[in-house]
This record gives sequence, structure tokens and C-alpha cells, in this order.
Amino acid sequence: MNDIDLSPELYVEFSRGGGSDSGSIYHVTRHKAGGQVSARVARFFITDARIPAEGFFPHKRLDCFVVDKRLVPKPERLAGILFEALKKHGAIDEPAWLEWYVAKGLGGKPYGEVLDFD
Repeated sequence: MNDIDLSPELYVEFSRGGGSDSGSIYHVTRHKAGGQVSARVARFFITDARIPAEGFFPHKRLDCFVVDKRLVPKPERLAGILFEALKKHGAIDEPAWLEWYVAKGLGGKPYGEVLDFD
């Protein structure tokens, strides 16, 4: 797992390997007492473009899914900052296709033992 600071308020936590890399972007709110709260604001995936070769050059794609539009009012700006940071750290390079989305979680439930509150 690797962490990259995007700004004083945003950082990336990501995993590499297996042909696709993925991670989350967190927004940090710091308290006067020195504590902090992190909220996930986006998820991203780096993959090889799986399209027919005709008419396209081989490239990577970076898909950025913003899940908190209140803390990320400009998803395209966050996606661009993320691309540049990942490029700087060798996680992606040009040529690449960058795409951003606004996503909303609609629910979820555990299957098997997922949560441990003991």
C-alpha cells in the first residue's frame, strides 16, 4: 500500500499489482486538539485499455469516481491532480485516458463475517 499527498486536505491510499491498480482518495479535517477525521471522497482504478488495437494506441486508463460532491465540487480538477500525482510516482504514464464520474452509493450489506465490534 502506498500513500501520496495531493494537498494538505487530500491524500491517496492505493494498492498496486495484478494488472490493475486501485485506491481511494481521502479528505482530512483536522481538529484544534491535533486529531483528524478522514472521509473517503473518491475511488480510482488504473487499467490497461481493453479495446481492439485498430485505431487506438496501447494506453492505460484512469477512472476516478467521486463519491462526495460536497467535498469535491470539481471532479475533473481532482482527477487531473490525481493523474499528475500518480504519474510523478510512476504509477501511470502517458499515453493514458482519464475519465471522471460522480457516483452515489445506493446501499450494501455484508455476506459472511465482515464486521467485528467485539
